Amino acid sequence: MHRARRHPGHRGGAGRRRGAGAALAQHPGAGRALRASRSRAGDGVSAPPIEQRGKLVEEVVVPAREARVATARAGQVLQIVDLEGQQVGDLMAYLTEDPTEYMSPGHTLSCLTKLMPETGDEVFSNHRTPLLRIVRDDVGTHDMIVPCCDPERYSRDYGIEDHPSCLASLQKALGEAGSKFAAPGESAWNVFMNNKHEEGRVVTHEPEHGAGAAMDLEVLEDVTVALSACPQDLTPCNAFNPTPMAIRVWEPGG
Repeated sequence: MHRARRHPGHRGGAGRRRGAGAALAQHPGAGRALRASRSRAGDGVSAPPIEQRGKLVEEVVVPAREARVATARAGQVLQIVDLEGQQVGDLMAYLTEDPTEYMSPGHTLSCLTKLMPETGDEVFSNHRTPLLRIVRDDVGTHDMIVPCCDPERYSRDYGIEDHPSCLASLQKALGEAGSKFAAPGESAWNVFMNNKHEEGRVVTHEPEHGAGAAMDLEVLEDVTVALSACPQDLTPCNAFNPTPMAIRVWEPGG
């Protein structure tokens, strides 16, 4: 596994640490005791100042447990930002002119022949077209193995009905943007997710990055993207407390 690239201030930072070693297997099984989501009232965490990447074309704030859509043109920079720290985002991307072609984690891993993309790597479509290129990554840990959480994840594994899920949020956001965009759960990239592969198992650890951590993606084709601020509050995925994220689109050199 490649070492994470972290910029100063993004380990811990204003994020929410519960202590080292907090981890759970991906599927704990129904009926187990669940940890309650913690309130962050009084934490005093505010959105970090915007670090300029050129001319800011668009900024979309993604509320906790919801999803939002943005568009970006080839040559622009798509930036995914964790506003408060220790939050995972589920990202989908489609060719704007042909939404039957979309970002595919499986094809990306096949093209890269490794389990985690790094700075300089491209992210590929289901037709193996390079859509995005990682040009900066404050966190360095992501997951392209597990699908995004869906309603069945919560009902099957936790016995909870009507829990928010990334898939439902992404389907809603993409539906509002236009019914031509499908949202298969396996097409989501789990950005900033701190999954480890331990003794043949996928184990979820708490993210270690703080407020303002970001990843910059060079846009190689005109794309429509959807980002979910993951609502998972029953595993260490988001340190048991989902928080908002942001999508920023930059015109370099503006």
